[in-house]
Amino acid sequence: MLTTQVWIGFIFDIILIVFALRFMWGMMRLGKISPFIRTRMPVAEEVAEAFGTLPEGSVLIDPGCGDGRVLFAIAKRNPHTTFIGIELRLLPYILALLEKRKHPDLNITFIHGNFFDQDLSSATHIYTYLYAHVMDSLLPKLLKELKPGTTLLSVDFPFSKKQTEHVTTLKSAEQLKLGRTLYVYRF
Repeated sequence: MLTTQVWIGFIFDIILIVFALRFMWGMMRLGKISPFIRTRMPVAEEVAEAFGTLPEGSVLIDPGCGDGRVLFAIAKRNPHTTFIGIELRLLPYILALLEKRKHPDLNITFIHGNFFDQDLSSATHIYTYLYAHVMDSLLPKLLKELKPGTTLLSVDFPFSKKQTEHVTTLKSAEQLKLGRTLYVYRF
């Protein structure tokens, strides 16, 4: 039989979880936190194919990398490239670290933090899968920090105030609601 203290603790935990979920939902609605949406593997493979073979010494940064699956797909094709994934949410960050343990030979570093607080100037390539409003918020930082010639590939969400260099419909688009369009930018 459960004691009164156990019941009070249980009820307190439920209330705490409800408030935490409500807070996170409110932050998502305000655009402060984006939900974690896994990129499907067919899309990750197509993005890796689109990047192709990167020049030796390249640095590819994925702001909002989630569980890192796109970075892993690209890294397997580019062993001489440095990969940096930045993720704010704890669960996807931990998933990325766990997957990294399976691939110690890949040159991928994961940073737990806000990509708006990170220096992106070392990037020669950027990959994004971020909502449109986040892309537009990120653009001034990219314009300030990226070197001329840096390539950015974005799945599904273009910048509203930057001209694309190229737009491609992904092959996996027929089966998926997300991961349909690849936008290519040059800075």
